[in-house]
Amino acid sequence: MAGGYNHATTDGGALRDPESFSGMIENLGDAYEMAEEMYGMIWVLAANVDANPAEAVEDARQRYRDGLEIARQHTEGS
Repeated sequence: MAGGYNHATTDGGALRDPESFSGMIENLGDAYEMAEEMYGMIWVLAANVDANPAEAVEDARQRYRDGLEIARQHTEGS
């Protein structure tokens, strides 16, 4: 997969900076593949932690900035 999750993140698991990210994603097809992979990952995670995955996904959507902070605390390059 040319535009997968691993292209959007560093080896340490941090989200790439915009310049590095744009160098990894060559076209809109790559961007869509990355979004599709992350979308699937979100639903797998939601299904594993909540009786109502759709509610968990909506809660995460509303609180994504909290998720960015959690990621900064748990990834290399924070």
